[in-house]
Amino acid sequence: MTKLRSLLFAMLALATASGAMSAQTTPPKRAPMPCPSEPERHRFDFWIGEWDVATKSGSPQGKSVIQSVSGGCALLENWTSLNGGNGKSLNAYNPQIKQWQQYWIGQDGQVTEYRGSAFDGTSLTFFEKNDAKPDSVGRLTFTPVDKETVRQHAEISTDGGKTWATAYDLYYHRKTK
Repeated sequence: MTKLRSLLFAMLALATASGAMSAQTTPPKRAPMPCPSEPERHRFDFWIGEWDVATKSGSPQGKSVIQSVSGGCALLENWTSLNGGNGKSLNAYNPQIKQWQQYWIGQDGQVTEYRGSAFDGTSLTFFEKNDAKPDSVGRLTFTPVDKETVRQHAEISTDGGKTWATAYDLYYHRKTK
């Protein structure tokens, strides 16, 4: 009985070792990457790059670096103003609502959520809704002017979207290498 028990333990040890060996030689599964092949997730790619940012008249306002992140599923903005202020936005296409969304946070702690969006030709407009102030809404429109320039136009309405005022109007000029 002792020899049989020893033989069973030896067989079990051998089976365990060979299972561990085969597990070590099997390559790990790759994480799914759906975003590179979904065209809607790339309609905002015109904003990717390193930019000098100015007003329409050419007055410098800051710099921005826009990166494709999370396997091509989002864009990360890294903004620095001339006075050293900074902030970041995360932009992504949400397939559940079939719209782009943006989440902005500046070093002043202010958060802006653009929960919806719409494309008009090549322009992407984000819509902000302020739950604390229902009549106060914002829209932020990105328009590729050409391959080297993107316009970012921010507007605010205090009457529920009946009238709009420009908050800022910036032009992103692609840095040359």
